[in-house]
Amino acid sequence: MPNSTVINLLIVDRSRSDIDHIGKTLRGDGYQLELTHTDQAEEARSAIDYQPLDLILLRLANDLPTFAEVRLMVAEARQDIPIIVVMDDRNQQHKPAHLLEEGADNYFYLDDADHLVAVIRKELRHLQTRKREQSFETRFKESESRSQALLENIQEALAYIHEGVHTYANPAYLRLFGYEHKDELANIQLVHMVPPGYRDALKSVLRRSIRSGRAIEPVELVGVRSNGQIFPILLECAPTRMNDEPCTQIIVRDVTPEKIAYNQQMEEMLKVDEVSGLYSRRFLLEAIEIRREGAVLYLLLTDYSAIRYAMGFEAIEQLLREAAELVKALLAPDDIAAHFASGVFAIYLPANSPTEPLALAERICQTIAENSFKINGKLFTTTCCIGIYKAGDSHEAPIQMLFHADRACEAARQKGGSQIEVYEPPKEARSGRTISAISEADEAAIRQIRNALTTGRLSLIYQPIVSFENAEEARYKVYLMMMDETDKPQPIDKFGSVAVRYGLMGALDKWTIIRSLSALIELQKAGTRLPAVFVRASRNSLVDKDFSDWLTKCFKDSRLSPEYLVLEIKEDDADDCFEETRHLRIHLKTLGCGIALSHFGGKPHSDRLLRDLTPNYIKLDGSLIERLAKAKDENSRRAMAVLTQQAQDLSIRVVAAGVSTAPQMASIWQFGVTLVQGNMVAEAGPKPDFDFRQYAG
Repeated sequence: MPNSTVINLLIVDRSRSDIDHIGKTLRGDGYQLELTHTDQAEEARSAIDYQPLDLILLRLANDLPTFAEVRLMVAEARQDIPIIVVMDDRNQQHKPAHLLEEGADNYFYLDDADHLVAVIRKELRHLQTRKREQSFETRFKESESRSQALLENIQEALAYIHEGVHTYANPAYLRLFGYEHKDELANIQLVHMVPPGYRDALKSVLRRSIRSGRAIEPVELVGVRSNGQIFPILLECAPTRMNDEPCTQIIVRDVTPEKIAYNQQMEEMLKVDEVSGLYSRRFLLEAIEIRREGAVLYLLLTDYSAIRYAMGFEAIEQLLREAAELVKALLAPDDIAAHFASGVFAIYLPANSPTEPLALAERICQTIAENSFKINGKLFTTTCCIGIYKAGDSHEAPIQMLFHADRACEAARQKGGSQIEVYEPPKEARSGRTISAISEADEAAIRQIRNALTTGRLSLIYQPIVSFENAEEARYKVYLMMMDETDKPQPIDKFGSVAVRYGLMGALDKWTIIRSLSALIELQKAGTRLPAVFVRASRNSLVDKDFSDWLTKCFKDSRLSPEYLVLEIKEDDADDCFEETRHLRIHLKTLGCGIALSHFGGKPHSDRLLRDLTPNYIKLDGSLIERLAKAKDENSRRAMAVLTQQAQDLSIRVVAAGVSTAPQMASIWQFGVTLVQGNMVAEAGPKPDFDFRQYAG
């Protein structure tokens, strides 16, 4: 067994000595444990809902959660977590056979260490097998769906023939032969689709394909439509399999003179993207499929979303056309550039291209950054980020090559504008071994985050948001802290980008919300007037389709009024995930929660975002306030005055965040900002017990 095997283990028992015995036994066999133990049903439910568990060890006793309760918790969480019953000689009323019949996955006797280890190994092996089968099944269904969608939407007439009968025909095939529904072809043999004089030739082509096991070059035949009309066709066939049965794939083309001209025109239209003037995505993928070797550049226009929301679709089409012309001017004749997705160009440099990928990427970044785009009478500038993948293995599919370039582009985007990254697979991957693509630093951070979630090494601190107008208004910004190796609290921001990248920040957001609501419940029990708490919602939560429903359930369970929660979203995240943020804003408004846009005011289109989302609060970024305090630029001050006035006109409260010096404090007064957060006013503390009355006046 590998020493690196880690078990995320929940033990439901109250005997500390027995828990220590189990842990010592498993560690002695080389396992590393992420251990959670409890004797309370609610704590067990919370662990099952929010922690990545591999196994549950359950002691059956009158004062512990029952087997049925734990099994129901696992089922409600929609998790696959084996439940293993802990047995001892003093507890003979529970027979192993009866437990297995009730649904226990396994059992072991506490005094038999070998039995414990053998059961753990077996259940982990079975769990891994089930997860692998589920992954294979999911990927197979996704692949099958993509293939079916491709067959249904391609323009070529395609059908599958088994023992001379149609088993499948796509819509283009039906249209070509004049049929409306697939059912009409169910009992029609392929030979009936050609006149009698051509049937021997058709049978000969089919036999040649089956015997040779390969595709046969196109053959000129004549087809018969459902109304009896005949027309010249080109027929290709190749042996294949469908639904695990051997069959023949045929592709039929209408070759009447008018149809040939039409097909050529359609082919040219499919070859070029009409918006950008570059090649189409389809043409690019086909070109890569034919050649395979070379380099792929994945180019993202960094301000694409912002300009689209600020200026509209006509403006964005003009931006794409101008940017495409800049890119085309830098390419060699054999290089292929395509409009690949929203705000994305993909460039393929064949192996024989004289263009050096990195040098081309640098020229593109410089050219786009230095160009001024004139859109609707206004001048704009933008930057781009580029990911590069140099393909040397001919077995890689075009989509896989572009995926690598996309990952490199995302790494470049996270560094800022005009950045370039070259994708380099890990050494183990280049040598043919399958490993995780996670870096060692990311893996260490992920382990630390999961350990903090599992062992409860998380805490909250509260920084007051003070109103200088109303002493009755109490608000706190809630910060999530994580204990480091020395048990010293550290801001989670240190691991924030890693947590978001690997989808862990959503769980941390939920943990923070639950604990914040719990703190409000304690204040309510003490008879204290409740404050509003500002809790960050990360990009993971914005794109989580179930987050809104989860939040609704939280308030239903806690019986707290939603008005005391304000979800705080970074302006960058709201910009990049605009539609998701807009939908969440609608739900929060219906629910009664508030929403705040933080780190706000640093974009040229911040005013547009303000109008479109109409948040309850905007929080001016501390660095922006610092620049205003030091700058002598009247234009910057005027722009801030306009922004704050616009917010006030929309009944949006403005918060100055990160205020740490007297000049910063002085600079915000001139804009009518009276809500302040920062160390200049009050530092964050472990309890929401600040006296807000001292700053009212």
